[in-house]
Amino acid sequence: MSVNRWRWAAPVAVVATGLLAACSGGADPAPADSPEASGPAEPVTIEYWSGLQGTDALVDEWNAANPDIQVKLSTSDGSWAEQFAKLMAAQQAGDAPCMMLMPYDYIPSLLVADALAPVTEAVAEYEDDYLASTWELVNYAGETYGVPSGSGPMAMYYRADKFAELGIEVPTTWQEFEEAAKTVTLKAPGTYLIGLGGDSHTDFVSLTAQKSSPWFEITDDSWKVDVTNADSRAVAEYWQGLRDEGLLNLTNRWDPTFYNDLSEGRQLSVIGGAWQAPLLAANVSGGAGQWAIAPMPNWEEGDVATSMNGGGAQLSIKGCEHPAEAMKFANWLTTDMDAILSLKSFPAMKTDAMTTPDDVKAFFGGAEINQELAEYALAMRPWRYSPTWTAGMTTLGDSMSAFKDGTGTLTDLLETLQAQQIESMEDLGITVTTP
Repeated sequence: MSVNRWRWAAPVAVVATGLLAACSGGADPAPADSPEASGPAEPVTIEYWSGLQGTDALVDEWNAANPDIQVKLSTSDGSWAEQFAKLMAAQQAGDAPCMMLMPYDYIPSLLVADALAPVTEAVAEYEDDYLASTWELVNYAGETYGVPSGSGPMAMYYRADKFAELGIEVPTTWQEFEEAAKTVTLKAPGTYLIGLGGDSHTDFVSLTAQKSSPWFEITDDSWKVDVTNADSRAVAEYWQGLRDEGLLNLTNRWDPTFYNDLSEGRQLSVIGGAWQAPLLAANVSGGAGQWAIAPMPNWEEGDVATSMNGGGAQLSIKGCEHPAEAMKFANWLTTDMDAILSLKSFPAMKTDAMTTPDDVKAFFGGAEINQELAEYALAMRPWRYSPTWTAGMTTLGDSMSAFKDGTGTLTDLLETLQAQQIESMEDLGITVTTP
């Protein structure tokens, strides 16, 4: 499939933002192997947008060491949806940056909006620096659009002391996990092993991705949509069963009471991405030193598989005059361990050794949990997002709220999302196939 086919949607509105998708943000960048892209004949400046706190210090460090490639940082504030909209507006005005940090799930939408420029040859030498599961997420239809910046291997964080008090062994399968959930509610009424709130739609996607094949795949010039496959239904029915049996804490993940439930022992574990660890250490006051980490339970005894929750990429924005130089900076930013940890991120790169910040290490009883998480990352299953995922996230959020309220089920969620994704892609003129 040629990259020009991404122009399917260039003249029409991007569903998530209501903005007209920009056809261009300036001149197309030179091919990575051209004289223009082989290296700067004189100092160049790369405009970079990022909303991560602490990025300014890293840019200063890079600029001091690289006088020929200077980076001009602009802080991109707001939610990811707001940053997406800001980029669309900047492209229309011809004022877009050269490089920008965005989550993986926005990449197909940015492609449909004709906002990205391929840097396939410029980044080829960096591929071996990154995990295969994260590298795949910056590659579409044979082209590469940046480098992975972070990942979020899923893990189980739990109160080891409470497990011991209740006689619960760490579950290694989801069947054992369900039995443990029953034990918790039986022996400690008002206490839950786990929660799944109305704003936990990304968590549900990651729970599903551990078992299911990707919901979306691009082949030739069409997208396959398979949200309602048998494995996804099995995951939905499992978690629906826990909810129907009263075994789930339904507190919303981003409500302040979530951390209160963990601090006061009303919820004994969290299953989430690697980025959860420093948040737990910073916000959970109860049980410090008693928290521990374990692999995500698996569907079959002996299986070793996890999925990704979170993470993003340093992307090449269309119109960038110096994409090879931008990607050189991007590679440094995403493979320097001190830089990664200073941004409270978790690496997308391959690593043999990884330390844990002292405060996080103390919260988890002195364990080097980042090293464990790095090992879990090796077992992350592949995933793929759709070109209308920004709209799909709204559908997911509404459906998760219905799940919490009891007015809908997780099977309903899958069916609603399947229909919404097919309709939204076809509205953009994208060819869709289903199994």
